[in-house]
Amino acid sequence: MQIPVRAVPMFGPGSQAGDGPDYLSLPTEMAVFRQPDLPQDPALQAIGREWLARLASALESHGDADSAAPIDLAAAGPEVRRFLDEVLGHGEVSAAVIGDAGLQIEESVFPGLWRVRGAAASGAVDRLEVADIPQALVRRARAGAGALDLPQRDAIPAGVVNAPHVLAELIARSRAFDADGEGHVINLDLVPMDEAELGWLVETLGEGPVVIVSSGYGACRIRSTRLASAWWVQYFNSSDVLILNSLEIAAVPPVACAADDDIAESARRLRALQSVYA
Repeated sequence: MQIPVRAVPMFGPGSQAGDGPDYLSLPTEMAVFRQPDLPQDPALQAIGREWLARLASALESHGDADSAAPIDLAAAGPEVRRFLDEVLGHGEVSAAVIGDAGLQIEESVFPGLWRVRGAAASGAVDRLEVADIPQALVRRARAGAGALDLPQRDAIPAGVVNAPHVLAELIARSRAFDADGEGHVINLDLVPMDEAELGWLVETLGEGPVVIVSSGYGACRIRSTRLASAWWVQYFNSSDVLILNSLEIAAVPPVACAADDDIAESARRLRALQSVYA
């Protein structure tokens, strides 16, 4: 018997059986540095010469104990604020401290240079800080967290099997972190847990006061928990689809922090801007 032959295209529609793999869409935008528009107002340019030099010097001195003091803008005039708003712009990382004296923190387009605004008992807060991450975030996250104990077995709902083991590992790593400072990451995508188990873990860890969003190639959302040094870290693509769900032991997860090389590059960029006013 002769087997009938049917021509099938090698490529394109009809070349493969079934619908084929369903890939996640890739991000179409990526945050990159763009040279800020410098003000044309002569008065602002005069202010700019002084401030660009001051900020570049602060970035160049990053790491020196004597240069760690923030730059207070509470008493700065409107011209200074206007200049800084135009030149510093909005960077990739922003954060908020939730509470009665909430702080709003945003990285400028120069990594390592942060604007910190909010309210405190002493009055309004408005300052610039040079740091990998503002220490206010570290302090508030630590103040809103503490030690947790693993619940007794009879207090854990039926069907919650793997989540308690994850929690036990986090508790042990959290206690060790104060002693050795060694971070740790648990990729929850590699742990078999259903929605009920994840919900139990979320409820048990609770929510801390610090929320951080890093938007670069996609987005990363970070939230402190009630367990000391424990953070939820979630990565999303440009379609807002969760692509990585993890828990991390750290003072602040490194993805939110400016690297030393980035801070040095920020200083060079500010010096380049300063040369425009020379």
